[in-house]
Amino acid sequence: MKSLQNLLLLVSLSLPALAVTTPSLESRVAEHKLSNGITLLVMERHFSPTVSIRMSFRAGSVDEVNGKTGLAHMFEHMLFKGTRTIGTKNYALEAPLLKKIDEFQIQLDIEKEKGDKADQSKISGLLDQLRQTQEQANAWVVPNELWGIYEREGGSGLNASTSRDITRYTVDLPSNKLTLWAALDSDRVQNPVFRQFYAEREVVKEERRMRVDTSPDGLLLENFLATAYMAHPYRMPTIGWESDLNGLHMADLEAFYKTYYTPDQLTISIVGDVKTAAVIRLVEKYFGSWKTPRGKRNPITEEPPMVGPRQVTVRFDAQPQLVIGYPIPMYPDKDHFLVDALQNLMVSGTTSRLQKALVQRKKMANTINIYTDYPGSRYAPFFMIMASPQHPYTNTQLKTAIEAELEKIKKDVIAEWELEKVRSSVEVAVLSTLQSNAGLADMLGHFQTVFGDWRYLTRYQNEISAMTAADIQASAKRLFVADRQVTGFLETKKP
Repeated sequence: MKSLQNLLLLVSLSLPALAVTTPSLESRVAEHKLSNGITLLVMERHFSPTVSIRMSFRAGSVDEVNGKTGLAHMFEHMLFKGTRTIGTKNYALEAPLLKKIDEFQIQLDIEKEKGDKADQSKISGLLDQLRQTQEQANAWVVPNELWGIYEREGGSGLNASTSRDITRYTVDLPSNKLTLWAALDSDRVQNPVFRQFYAEREVVKEERRMRVDTSPDGLLLENFLATAYMAHPYRMPTIGWESDLNGLHMADLEAFYKTYYTPDQLTISIVGDVKTAAVIRLVEKYFGSWKTPRGKRNPITEEPPMVGPRQVTVRFDAQPQLVIGYPIPMYPDKDHFLVDALQNLMVSGTTSRLQKALVQRKKMANTINIYTDYPGSRYAPFFMIMASPQHPYTNTQLKTAIEAELEKIKKDVIAEWELEKVRSSVEVAVLSTLQSNAGLADMLGHFQTVFGDWRYLTRYQNEISAMTAADIQASAKRLFVADRQVTGFLETKKP
């Protein structure tokens, strides 16, 4: 949900300053394309005997369809469950039990869908059979074996994340353990076993209840997106709708895997104490034989143009909050770059426009934040202002005050010091990012996967450096249009 500039600054926290003589990114990154379509990005950095590895798949919740939301996130969970050789004591004995579990669960879900007409005795019998079979299957499971192997060998940061745009798998290792990574992760992307799938389905449902159903922020943003997008799949929650989660089965996961987890959708970014030629040979050896053909991807419904403002109100037992959004053109439109300048101008630091006017001077707002790539960047996102009014002000009053400040940005002179502040903050963030193996691996994989070009970071920096005050004002006039505004109110539930 963070803008690129926020993401860069997050990566740079606690990192030492970088000398201005650092070679350009283009000269330090080696790109290699495997014959099966995998993109490999390698950057040698011999400061410490460690390496950061990121596998980024162009597979996110935007690739799902109604009725099957939550698949991308579910698959992320399942890729830690192991393979035919990892996570099991005897896969030959485990496999038929997994098949039985799936059959019982499908029958159970079908019966439950009948509601009041469901046969409760049949449900009870299926539950008994399901529990017994799950116990038999779990007897063959080695819990968290993948995690254990990596930890014993000095690994850290083994994790994954799913967004609307991509799914990324991460690990940091001693550089002499790179072959271990290649053996383990090539196995798990080519031979995943969906053991304990239905138990994990319940875990995800609980995660949804915690992050959305009982969270004022989560509930507000979910309703905001469902209002902001009429047709585009960005409107669907990454964690999935609960009714969809209840109906997900292993066949759905298998179909998603065959369609979106193919070699041509994978970018591997490796940064650290390695030799490029050796890394290429290693990846070719372990990943080069993966020849899964690309499945037919779901078409992405194009969002129709907005024809007027939209608004949604959520009532919850929490303090009021406000979200104001305006659609942003997709990359490589010029406004795609200038929105980060607008964000910096408006809310970055105590001297920024909105912070100074509404938080410090008028004391109308407790907090004001802006996100410029929400909910994603593969398709057109929103410029999103999120704020909470300070008592006794209301959401409506704060909204009016924010709109007045947006009008000032369109009309008032942008001082040279403000422009330099924007440029400097971007420069510092970019340079600081180059200090971290993990930050660089994240960025290279993200930009290659989302924009199709890891060099995006350099272009972003150049665009910000070349911008003028007139460019920023022109962008504000194009973006902040009343008929293209989406508003979300979180109002305190009245007794």
